[in-house]
Amino acid sequence: MKHIHFLSTRDRITDFAWYPIRYNRGRLRELGYRCSIGYDAAPRSLSCDILCVNSKYFRRKWHEPATVFSFLREARRYAATIIWFDDSDSTGVTHFEVLPLVDLYLKKQLLKDRHLYARKFYGDRIFTDFYHRTFQVEDEGVIYHSQPIDPALLPKVDLSWHIGLGDMAGDILPYPLLRRYLPASYGVKFTPPDGERPLDVMSRGSVFYGRNTIRFHREQIRSRLEEMKDINLAAAGRVSIAKYKKESSLAKLIVSPFGWGELGVRDFEASLHGAALVKPDMSHMDTWPDIFVPGETYEPLAWDFSDLAGKIRALLADTPRRIELARNGQDAYRAMISAKGMEDFCLWFDSRMKMAEARKEHG
Repeated sequence: MKHIHFLSTRDRITDFAWYPIRYNRGRLRELGYRCSIGYDAAPRSLSCDILCVNSKYFRRKWHEPATVFSFLREARRYAATIIWFDDSDSTGVTHFEVLPLVDLYLKKQLLKDRHLYARKFYGDRIFTDFYHRTFQVEDEGVIYHSQPIDPALLPKVDLSWHIGLGDMAGDILPYPLLRRYLPASYGVKFTPPDGERPLDVMSRGSVFYGRNTIRFHREQIRSRLEEMKDINLAAAGRVSIAKYKKESSLAKLIVSPFGWGELGVRDFEASLHGAALVKPDMSHMDTWPDIFVPGETYEPLAWDFSDLAGKIRALLADTPRRIELARNGQDAYRAMISAKGMEDFCLWFDSRMKMAEARKEHG
């Protein structure tokens, strides 16, 4: 039996990441893994066969990278194998500086073309770089926190799993007092896509981001939707969680912009509530489980917004196509959290642990 310890933080998104581990503890034990999740970096907590370090544990210390490096060197005294779990929101934000000190670097979303990591992106994201180059959007100070990768270390980088395996349906529970301590379960109640949906488009969300290149993207989607006076739109203003979820279940389409990263909770909520997901094209990205199929489980938008109005109107005019898109997304979500989906997760987990040990053996 191998002891796998996750050094973590207490926050909503990280809880999503570890949720399938909590849910599948019994299955993982059958595969030979005893998993624990902790928030203490004391040596007794680090003594394990495989130490999985969540990157957010160091988010307030990253301005002093020497502290992070020192920790990883010290952790090697207690853990036979070390995995760095990059919990950053986007494909572009990375911590490749730690690669020489860990055996495997797992990230929930990666650029399909891994060789792109050898270059820098304006704003540390491939899409913020696009808005800078295409629309001349400037951030306050050129931001390049992420460092290009040493090509020799690229084999250490691979996929973990995305936040969609978290407890999206239970996200209304008081956080963080209850969800982390209740038994893990996927008690999902899906709203049928073909029900009565008087709201054409729901796209609520903040546009007040501290980065111009990200704010521009969200402002443009908001303004272009508001220019479509012929649609019934819910976008501006803050509402209660109850009203937000009600609107989601009454919307034909949910338009989900990029935020700090490409994927967000709303992408999975669309499937829960039976709406068709409309989202900037994610074909540049690898993630797992891969439930985002352009034109099949979501409708992709061009990053320059050129097809936004046309695609919205086309989907609203074609009810069978819109329902098919929503149903495909819902079926993919349902399969992901099904018994078979959990078996797939456990096998994926097993493959990542074996990959880390193999990387260690081969240096």
